[in-house]
Amino acid sequence: MVDIAIIGTNGEEFAYGACPSAMTFFEQAEMVQGFVKLRFAGQASVSYRNLEDGQDAELAERVRRGEYELPLVLFDGEVRFTGDIPWQDIQKELKQAIEA
Repeated sequence: MVDIAIIGTNGEEFAYGACPSAMTFFEQAEMVQGFVKLRFAGQASVSYRNLEDGQDAELAERVRRGEYELPLVLFDGEVRFTGDIPWQDIQKELKQAIEA
């Protein structure tokens, strides 16, 4: 099973690094979770983490340094996308990861 984590912010410290969107990062993560359930049932899971909760200190530091922009999309703990949640690219990478 592929573990997908979407990491965002609630708009406090890291709001400057966030891309503008009509949807919150949490809402975008919920949307991805729904798509994954429909297309890849039982083969992947999607979770959302708030970078400001302190559980991803290394990633928070890299965002502070400007190496990454929020939101982040991780596959099995590895950053795959930064600054966007590109659903079509996520699908392609997820399909490849499942077939590997």
